[in-house]
Amino acid sequence: MPERPVSIPIKLAFGSGQMAEAIKSNSFELFLLFYYVQVLGLNPVWTGTAMLVALVMDAITDPLIGSISDNFKSRWGRRHPFMYASAIPFGLCFYFLFAPPAGLQGIGLAAWLTVFAVGIRVMITFFMVPYYAVGAELTEHYRDRTALVAYRTMFSFAGAIAISAIAFQVFFHATPEYPQGQLNPAPYPLMGLTFGLAAALIIIGSTAGTHSQIPHLHRSGHDQHLSLREYLQELISLLHNKAFVAFFLVSLSIFVMLGLQKALALHMNTYFWALQSQEIVYLLYAFFGATIITVPFVKYIIDRLDKKATMNLGLWMLLLSLIAPTTLRLIGWFPGNDSDWLLPLLIAGQAGAGFGGGILAVSTGSIVADIADHHELRTGKRQEGLLFGFFTFASKATSGAGHFLAGLALGLISFPIERDVRPEEIRPDTLFELGLVYGPSVAIFGLFCIAVFSTYNITRASHQNTLKILRERRKQKPLAGEQLNS
Repeated sequence: MPERPVSIPIKLAFGSGQMAEAIKSNSFELFLLFYYVQVLGLNPVWTGTAMLVALVMDAITDPLIGSISDNFKSRWGRRHPFMYASAIPFGLCFYFLFAPPAGLQGIGLAAWLTVFAVGIRVMITFFMVPYYAVGAELTEHYRDRTALVAYRTMFSFAGAIAISAIAFQVFFHATPEYPQGQLNPAPYPLMGLTFGLAAALIIIGSTAGTHSQIPHLHRSGHDQHLSLREYLQELISLLHNKAFVAFFLVSLSIFVMLGLQKALALHMNTYFWALQSQEIVYLLYAFFGATIITVPFVKYIIDRLDKKATMNLGLWMLLLSLIAPTTLRLIGWFPGNDSDWLLPLLIAGQAGAGFGGGILAVSTGSIVADIADHHELRTGKRQEGLLFGFFTFASKATSGAGHFLAGLALGLISFPIERDVRPEEIRPDTLFELGLVYGPSVAIFGLFCIAVFSTYNITRASHQNTLKILRERRKQKPLAGEQLNS
C-alpha cells in the first residue's frame, strides 16, 4: 500500500457514501417500528420478530459478502463491483418497505415487512462492507485513517440531520386531523420514495468518486471462488484474534443499546414526554449537531489519549447522557411535562449523548482498521472485508435486535397500538414501564461494553510496531492473501 496522501476530493467522495447508510439507519431506527405498530396497527411482537429475521440474515450475509469481496477479482478491483450493484435494488426495497399495499394486515403485513427489511439489509451489505474495506485500504497511516473515519462520520450525521429535518418539517408537519404528524399514514410512501432515491444516487456517486483509486488498492491473490471450508477457516482464524473478539462484543452491545433506545424514541417522545413534532426535531438537532461539532476534534483527543482511552471517554458520556433524563423522571427528580425546563433539559441530554456518540463514531472506525493490520500480521492476509462484515453486522443490530427487543417490550407492557390514542389516555403504570425499558434497562448493555473493552490490547506503540513489521515483510515478498496492483 503506498504512503501517498489521500486527496480532499477522494476523502469527500468516500465520506459521502456514509450518507446512504445514514438514510437507512435513521429511517429504520426513528420511524419503522412506530410506523408499523402505531400507524399501521401491526402487532408489536410480530414487528420485532420480522426485524429479528432480517438480523439473522445479516449474521449470514455480512461476513460472507466481506469474505467474497476479499477474494474477488475483476478489472474494477475487489470492492467496487459490489458497491455499484447495490444502488438500484436498495432504492426499490426502501420505497416498498414504506409503501405496503392498502388494506394489507396481520400476517400479510408482517411478511411484507420481513421481505423488504431483509432486502434492504442485504443490499446495504453489498455496499457498506466493501465500502468500509476501501476506507481501510486507502491509507495505513494512523492519523490519516482517523481523518477518513472523521469524514464519513461527518457525512453520516449531516445525513441524519437532513433526514430528521425533512421528515418532520416536510412529511410529518402537524395538521388539524393529526397534531402529531408522525401518526399520519399518508406521507410515509412519499418519504420512502424520496429517501430511497436519494440513497441510490449517493451510492452511485460515492462509488464512482473513488473509482480512480482502484489501481492503488489491494488486490486479491486468491482464486475467485471461495470454498465453504476456506470461508469457515477464515472465520475461525478471526475469532482467535482477541482484540477483534473484544471489540466486536463491545460494538454489538453498543449498537443493540442504541437500537433499543432509537426504536422506542418516537414512542417516548410522543407519549412519555408528550412532545410535539417541532420539539422532537430540536432533540434530533441537538444530538446530531453536537456530534458534528465533536467529530473534527476527535483525532486530537486520540493523539493525546490513545484510541482505547478515547473510546472509553465516549462510552461513559453516551451512557450517562442517554439514561439520566428518563431515570431521573422515574424517581421523581425531573421536571414534569408541563414544565418550561423540560425541553431545555432534554436538549442538553441529547447534546451530551451527541458528544459521546461523535467520539465513538470516529474511534470505532479507526480501531477496526488497526485490527485489520494486527490480523494481517498474524495470518499474512488482507481481510478488511471480512472484518468490516462483522462490524457492519454489529452496526445493523441497531435496528434488528433493538427493534425485536423494543417490539417485545411494547407487547409485554400491553402498550396501546391505536393510532388516535393520546398521551393522557395511556395508564401511568404503562408509561412508567415504557420509561423503565428505555432508561435504566439499557445501562446493562453500557456497563457490559465498558467491562469487555478493558480487555482490548492494541495500543499506539504496538500498532506502530505492527506496521513496521508489515512494511519489512512486504519488501521481502507479497502477502499470502493479496498483492498490490502493478
